[in-house]
Amino acid sequence: MRGRAAATLTDIAGLRTAHAEALSDEIVRLTGQAAPSTGVTVTTSASPAAGAPEPPPPNADDVVGALRASADSASHSAAALSGYRAGLLASIAAACTAAYTVALASPGGAQ
Repeated sequence: MRGRAAATLTDIAGLRTAHAEALSDEIVRLTGQAAPSTGVTVTTSASPAAGAPEPPPPNADDVVGALRASADSASHSAAALSGYRAGLLASIAAACTAAYTVALASPGGAQ
């Protein structure tokens, strides 16, 4: 994946990172405790699947499916809330929907 498709996916990844940070900030605000870490831990020990081929990276259809699922989840949650939290989730739903219907569906998008 090169050029515009890679740039589009990089932009979407940045947007999703901002969503995660906003949700984390809201969890901290509500609970007064740090949100769970979403970092990735890398281990160097051999796993049971050692020697198995690595799965292929997600393709554009996989990304669209994940964005669609996130949009659906956020919109359903927003409908059950009110105030800032409803607005936050509604904006996440809208951004995910725009990403898969506009950015990834456009002629220069990641198809």
